Amino acid sequence: MKNKNRFLLIVAFVSGFCIMAMEISASRLLAPYFGTSIFVWTNIIGIVMVALSLGYYFGGKLADRIPKIELLLKLIFSAGCLFLIVPLIIKPLSSMIDLGSLGLHSSAAIIFISSLLLTTILFALPLILLGMVSPFIIKLFLLEKDNQVGESAGRVSAVSTIGSILGTFLPTLLLIPVWGTRATINIFALILIALGSLGFRKKKTNLLFLAVLTPAFYFSGAQINTQPESIFEDESAYQYINIRQDAQGTKYLSVNEGAGIQSVYNSERALTGYYYDYLNVLPYLLKSEEPKKVLIVGLCGGTIANQLSHFFPGELEIDGVEIDPKIINAAQKYFNINQTNTQIYNADGRMFLAGNSKKYDLIIVDAYAQEFYIPWTLTTQEFWGLVKENLTPTGIMAINVNSVSPSSRLLKSIANTMASVFPNTYITPIKDGNINYVLTASRQPLNFSDLTEAVENNELKSLAWSYQNNTEKIGYDANAMILTDDRAPVEFLTDSMALDYLKK
Repeated sequence: MKNKNRFLLIVAFVSGFCIMAMEISASRLLAPYFGTSIFVWTNIIGIVMVALSLGYYFGGKLADRIPKIELLLKLIFSAGCLFLIVPLIIKPLSSMIDLGSLGLHSSAAIIFISSLLLTTILFALPLILLGMVSPFIIKLFLLEKDNQVGESAGRVSAVSTIGSILGTFLPTLLLIPVWGTRATINIFALILIALGSLGFRKKKTNLLFLAVLTPAFYFSGAQINTQPESIFEDESAYQYINIRQDAQGTKYLSVNEGAGIQSVYNSERALTGYYYDYLNVLPYLLKSEEPKKVLIVGLCGGTIANQLSHFFPGELEIDGVEIDPKIINAAQKYFNINQTNTQIYNADGRMFLAGNSKKYDLIIVDAYAQEFYIPWTLTTQEFWGLVKENLTPTGIMAINVNSVSPSSRLLKSIANTMASVFPNTYITPIKDGNINYVLTASRQPLNFSDLTEAVENNELKSLAWSYQNNTEKIGYDANAMILTDDRAPVEFLTDSMALDYLKK
């Protein structure tokens, strides 16, 4: 009987282990379709809690009626099988959910309701089944120790919580970065299936177990969206990474579903035709002695560093900060970043600035999460104050902002927040059909009017002309929105902007 209770504690541990692992994995699985906004996380946490509550309730009732360990194990087996299906159906299900056709006017509402429906369909039922485990185990414990209710419940809860702790850290620190989200979900599904299969006593059930297990191993190693031109694919702790190469030899780095391009590189030419090109004009505005010190927050594949090194050989000392180590490895292997004068730091951009002692002549912020979202921590008044502290007295900072129009609340709020810190803030639309705007700022006034004459490289003349003729100074408006560490609804503003664009 002692061995039986030990086995029940193992079941409690595995249950808690898998519940938290699935919750962590759910956020990664949904991110390419709905982002990682607070709306998505609210739905994941809410659905998990509701499902577990229902499981506790119905599990207790079922345990009183049929207190058999075989039934408990079959419930666990069923949960594992349901989890195994999740990575296979998320993409078709996400494409079927189109709440925009219902006439909703809020992008936040669309994302909230869409992710709520998908999370419910994918995870609610298996989590309800796992929620039944704890009351079932407590009931089975009490059949042997009916006079030790508190001790039995406490022991089961403690062991289950320890499993949850491990299930929180293991996927984040090891499984998802090494094997990917889909494989992680399948690994935990297989653990549940293996444990639950012990509830089947007939030998023929082994065939059922093998029938489920074999394709599971196959799908656990499957890659996401293999594209014909793909030359590299990987999944890190932050995102799915894909590098493609076209017939002209140009390499493109994309993350997640690949709707945007994060880095471009062609060994035969420096200019890309994207917004990166415009940033190469900025060193001509600097007044400091050479070599000038440049910091790039959001190095990614190193497009900006490559271009600056090409147009200003020996004139710039470049530091690049990139949070994703697998992106850094890809940049070194496929984007020639090792051949530039770039010192790479694997760090969070804001944390790097907080601990930095060097003063820079130019700081470029080009960091995005989930393709379209500027990390809100890199948009606030406190962040721009930190950037200002890291600049020389005549230094310049610049940020690329995606905006569908110059009047979007996202662009205006970021620009106004910058203007609250820097007395000289400017906006330049990128006139190439894209949705990019470059915001520049400095303590000192910047002279864009003579930029065309100052630019020596003929390749950059047209870009300098665009700055000279399209740049406007922004004044600080105390009545307009200012983004702060306490309140910075960047994700909400981005989603609202995207919905407005789709309506038009």
